Amino acid sequence: MSPPDDRVRFLATTSNRVSLLSALGDGPLRPAELVERLDLSRSATHRNLKDLVDLGWASRVEGGYTDTVGGRLVLGAYEELIATVSLVEEYGESLEPLAEAGMSLSPSVLESATVVTATQGDPHAPLRYYTERVRELDPSRFLGIVPVVSPLFNEAHRSLLDAGAEGELVLDSAALSASKHDYGTEFDDAVATEELVVYAHPNSFSFGLSIVGQRVFLGAYEAGQFVACFEWGDPDVREEALVAYETHRTAAREVDATALPS
Repeated sequence: MSPPDDRVRFLATTSNRVSLLSALGDGPLRPAELVERLDLSRSATHRNLKDLVDLGWASRVEGGYTDTVGGRLVLGAYEELIATVSLVEEYGESLEPLAEAGMSLSPSVLESATVVTATQGDPHAPLRYYTERVRELDPSRFLGIVPVVSPLFNEAHRSLLDAGAEGELVLDSAALSASKHDYGTEFDDAVATEELVVYAHPNSFSFGLSIVGQRVFLGAYEAGQFVACFEWGDPDVREEALVAYETHRTAAREVDATALPS
């Protein structure tokens, strides 16, 4: 038997084999039906069917050919690999900070997200998208991990508090110092309110995580710039985000206005 990588190479060499194996999931189908459906030559269809049968990915049955359980597993894994490669090419280095959040970012999870990335023509697109979406929501509670501070972030979170929501924010040391320095008594007053609890984390973050009601936002940062915003409404993603948030919150300490660095 040939090595596994040779068999993967056999499947990947031409899209005709992938299409043929996929079509066999609707089997049994006769070679003539496959020729018509896939617009393949008769010789290529017969040759590839023989190879797929020899590999154990297809079988000849009454009425034609069909895939096997092994064939379905191979096709599923191959399609997931293609999807993963496409996602890596699309989002590139933006994926690195997201892994720091501690969430399992599988291809299916990434594909289900609404994603807004920064471009040369619109470098602030992720920030604008996040703040506008937050203002559209009406949660009773929000949780956030914040690596940077900005007026737009503050205004968006302030709007949630003004609407009656309660919130928790975990800031890294740099964001905490910047908040005190840039916003002074305004930030002190926000921390002093009963509706908002602020935590200081000893490490720096290259990601941002917000759980606003039933929505989850995950942000990627590069050199302090918000470069990509991912949003989900999936309950399973939310549960995983809650676990990730709690992991970071428990490593932080609660602060009050008088304890903030001056």
